[in-house]
Amino acid sequence: MANYRLCNMRIVGDNKVYLLKQLEDFALNIGNTEQSKIKTVEFGKQDIRGGFSITLVDKEDCVPMQKFFKNKDELLGFVCGFNEPLKMFNAFGHFMDYKLKVELKTKQ
Repeated sequence: MANYRLCNMRIVGDNKVYLLKQLEDFALNIGNTEQSKIKTVEFGKQDIRGGFSITLVDKEDCVPMQKFFKNKDELLGFVCGFNEPLKMFNAFGHFMDYKLKVELKTKQ
């Protein structure tokens, strides 16, 4: 399970709680697999080019991957867009589990 950290980036506004939850979900989705070696996901203005980035930090404290964005809105849009299909997939899976349980009960 990966932790997340904000680096030199502030989240403000009416949807602050929603965006922080999206960042947390993104970090959990990235580090959720057993073979994942990701320890921390860092979001923020840590790139020397002056933009924003998502940086994955593995268990050896190396950076295997970094994604660059021109501004904070682009970064947050990417995170929310990444999370949305996973939410739909999980919701559909729960629906199918429920549907299967109902079908099994009605057959008995």
